[in-house]
Amino acid sequence: MALRNYEAIRMLVKRTIIVFVCIFSVLSLIVLLFAKGIANVFLGDERTLLAIYALLPVILLTGIENIHKHFFYGSREFNPPALSDLLEQIIRMSAVLLLLRLLLPQPDELMLVIIVTGMLICEIFSSVFLKTVYRHRMRKMPSTGKVESRLSARIGKIAVPISLAGLCNNLLSSLIFIIIPRRLVVSGMSYSQALSSYGVLFGMTLPLLNLPSAMIVGLGLVMVPKLSEDLALGNIKDVRSKISRAITTASFLILPAVAVLVPLCPQIVRLLYGQNVSEELLLPLAMSTVFSLYMFVLGNILNGLGKQTAASVNHIAGNALELILTYYLTAVPELGIYGFIIASIVTTLLTAALNLRKVIKSIGMKADWRNWFVTPGLSALASAFWCRWVYLRAVDLIGNTAALIPALLTAILVYLLAVSLQGGFRMNYIIGNRTTRKFRDTKALADSK
Repeated sequence: MALRNYEAIRMLVKRTIIVFVCIFSVLSLIVLLFAKGIANVFLGDERTLLAIYALLPVILLTGIENIHKHFFYGSREFNPPALSDLLEQIIRMSAVLLLLRLLLPQPDELMLVIIVTGMLICEIFSSVFLKTVYRHRMRKMPSTGKVESRLSARIGKIAVPISLAGLCNNLLSSLIFIIIPRRLVVSGMSYSQALSSYGVLFGMTLPLLNLPSAMIVGLGLVMVPKLSEDLALGNIKDVRSKISRAITTASFLILPAVAVLVPLCPQIVRLLYGQNVSEELLLPLAMSTVFSLYMFVLGNILNGLGKQTAASVNHIAGNALELILTYYLTAVPELGIYGFIIASIVTTLLTAALNLRKVIKSIGMKADWRNWFVTPGLSALASAFWCRWVYLRAVDLIGNTAALIPALLTAILVYLLAVSLQGGFRMNYIIGNRTTRKFRDTKALADSK
């Protein structure tokens, strides 16, 4: 896109769709041949058989939809996929609820098929909508550029390591989740206690602490095509600047959000779930959450720099180490569930550090420790302290739930004040100067031609 090679873009989308359909055909044939075994052995219930068959067209449409969706992400056009996602959720909920209302009661196996049918309806909409917008966008593109002979090799070089890493990491993560209750039983807990600890940790506390990840996902989607574009145009100085701004922005979003959740998490969990959570777990879990979010951001930067193999290797190595440490530490009676938390902190910190080292080394830049970590970190600690102090004082006056409001407002004000007192950061440092960027991009494009 940066080099205006629109013919290669058309061929890129076509080839990725062909590759996906080929992979899907092979895997769906395997699923069809062994569907009964999958239902009975892996899912443990033969009644899921019809739903397995019904899911295949859903997966086909989802894959094609995502190829078109990431075309828009790569083109830095975020409105079509955002609108598609929003409408897809509305249609999915409406279709499932309407089908259940019209067709109930049904046997359990047909209930599953009804739900999957609702998913299929929304996937039909999304795939048709994005395909239509994609064709409209393609008609506007001139027939310039040419398809390079190594296009398929470049697709494979990017897709294969990321796909393999995704498969390996899903497998390792699943194993970690499976072994935790079993190893807690070995540590001396009863099975019901182990399941209770597991449920509170993974069903309530961690999802709440991971709420800031919603802000970081959007940053990753924007960052990868920007870095790739500047690399294609030879704007190495802009690449370094964007990387520095991305890490700074991530820190100024991640650290205060997680820091404020630590003192308020117990009350929020009680409000949402009606359950109590151990406050002793929150600080170490917050550390693990912060490191994992940095790991995600830095991994996206490596993807934008074309270093996806290094990012994949680091992620797989981290998950493998986490699996080993979790297996041994959670079985220690003195540690219990803390064994998993220790394993998570160690591995996410190590993976984030390896990613950061690779980023700095790949692009030859100096680490800006003050703007990246020190200023937002100290400001986040100050906001967390005053948030907790105000909350405890307000509880006696206005109650537990209402006290969340002044606590959050205080945290925001203290954070902004702390950033300002430390010298802060200029807004144009984070968003950059658009005029300067456009001039550099135009000049670099002319030079490349």
